[in-house]
Amino acid sequence: MRKQAGLANRELTIIEGQPVFDLIAVDKSWVDVLLSLPALPGHDQKVLATLLGKQPGGMGGNVACAASRLGLRTGLVSWVGDDAEGELVLADLRRFGVDATHLIVEPNTKTNFTTILIDSSGEKAIIVVPTAFNTLVVDSALSAYFSQASLVYTTVYDLDQLARVARVVHAAGGLMSADIEAVAGLQDEGLRQTLALLDLAFFNADTLDTADYGQAAQELRAAGPELVVITLGAQGALACHAQGIIPCPAFKVPVVDTTGAGDCFTAAFLTAYLRKFSLDQALRYAQAAAALSIQGYGARGALPSDEQVRDFLKVSV
Repeated sequence: MRKQAGLANRELTIIEGQPVFDLIAVDKSWVDVLLSLPALPGHDQKVLATLLGKQPGGMGGNVACAASRLGLRTGLVSWVGDDAEGELVLADLRRFGVDATHLIVEPNTKTNFTTILIDSSGEKAIIVVPTAFNTLVVDSALSAYFSQASLVYTTVYDLDQLARVARVVHAAGGLMSADIEAVAGLQDEGLRQTLALLDLAFFNADTLDTADYGQAAQELRAAGPELVVITLGAQGALACHAQGIIPCPAFKVPVVDTTGAGDCFTAAFLTAYLRKFSLDQALRYAQAAAALSIQGYGARGALPSDEQVRDFLKVSV
């Protein structure tokens, strides 16, 4: 029998007529096994690595934790196995103050995990090992939960699941946001259907087969979202809205590990967006948060607070 993991350690203030949560994320949970090595191996090569440890991961969990660190009230809908790694995921959500009421523990199941290889430049390769995939059942309890959020964020693996969640969120007056990765395998029609369900859509450069990211963003936005954001790694990011394209360069900082930088960027951008920042301010805020996050190991090893981001922006150009 499945069981729910319970509440996180943050108390939520409920105000009549206002959302209980700023952001709820929906995604699979993972545990990342972090390895440091001089360079990524090629075919038939053997290299010596250093074990840096295990850290909970998954894009949705990373976004929820990063947004919570920045001051938002967040929750996560996800599932884990009934193993030590699942307990690690729950403990980390509690550490960051993320509500885990709808974290499902699957019996006789191993928690999803990844092996992340980090080279001397801080760049990485990720090996994904799925073990606990389940179809999300959007029942009355989960619908009520989603209805308490200003914004719901997810990744796209199941278009039908996304449609079910989006219907509930939009009916309650909330916003729907998603990261769309190449691994989603969306072809033209599937991509159009996905974008039609979203208010904010996030892409990274590797997902898009183009050199003209501004034009790509405009074409993607035409399919439905009010806002499209494309992250460009060390080249920064851009946002596309009704008034056109807004570019934003990345900050130059010492790089330890880029794992989760995009998730931190997304969380910070959504935080700024919900706080009614202008789009150029939201992009700078998100770039600053991502720059701080890559100065430690792991997706959640150096997540900044709102104060740290603001202090960084005061002294950075």
